Amino acid sequence: MRPWSHLRPDASTRQVGVPEVLAAARTLRAEPAGAPATSLGEHPVWSAAHGGLLWVDIEAGRLLRTRDDGATDEVFSGAGTLGAGLPTSQDRLILLSQDGALSVAADGSDPRRIGGAPPAGMRFNDAGLDPRGRVWAGVLPLEDPAPGEIPSGELWRLGDDGQWESVFGEMGCPNGIVWSADGRTVLCCESDSRQIAAADYDPATGQADNWRVAWQFSGDGDWVPDGLEWLSDGRLWVAFWGLGAAVRFSPSGEIDLVARTEDERTTSVATDPSGRVWVTAAGGLFRLDQAG
Repeated sequence: MRPWSHLRPDASTRQVGVPEVLAAARTLRAEPAGAPATSLGEHPVWSAAHGGLLWVDIEAGRLLRTRDDGATDEVFSGAGTLGAGLPTSQDRLILLSQDGALSVAADGSDPRRIGGAPPAGMRFNDAGLDPRGRVWAGVLPLEDPAPGEIPSGELWRLGDDGQWESVFGEMGCPNGIVWSADGRTVLCCESDSRQIAAADYDPATGQADNWRVAWQFSGDGDWVPDGLEWLSDGRLWVAFWGLGAAVRFSPSGEIDLVARTEDERTTSVATDPSGRVWVTAAGGLFRLDQAG
């Protein structure tokens, strides 16, 4: 396990001044999707096999599904927090719950534990499946560290033996975890440092090497980068908590669209096959029908 602070920006790091650059960018407003209010809405992912958009209310421990017509129902509810719900190719779901990593049926039944729970005082925060279905997840403390205290968040990878391996430590807030279309690059957002790191990835082995700071965000204000979505054409969505915005970057690193939400606590983004963009915020779900 290596400390996140050992990563340093270099000449290849994309430096983006936020929020001043947003003022000149093309901006559209994402409208409320009509879904129930949440305490901490997060991790949207579109799954046709599961009937629509899956997303979580972390603090309430709920997995929600919003269908194409906007109707929302509850797929799973459990005690404690729920960091993410991940649809698998086997028509099941992997839930990152307070009880550990669980494989459940599409309707939330038949829970099977496939990985351990975070230590006491910690919870899962965000997660992703690599091209072969391996689980990567961030864990962080339930309480913010005291000023000057070394952060205790970590980035974990679940092995075939059901054991978690810690890839990074000393993270303030591990967040979005996504892969390129070819599976050869992985990105992980660390919110507190306002960084996104990249690594060379081997889908066959699940090994990530040559970690480096790919993006460094800077600027005044109380905001951080949060969830990510990496589109098949190379464009990257980054949600910014505290700015009420999800920002889409071109493959060359230029901003080509800003999706605004009325809730400033924007958390993550997912694009469905029709091109509709779904944006989660702490208080609920938003949608942008024509993003372009």
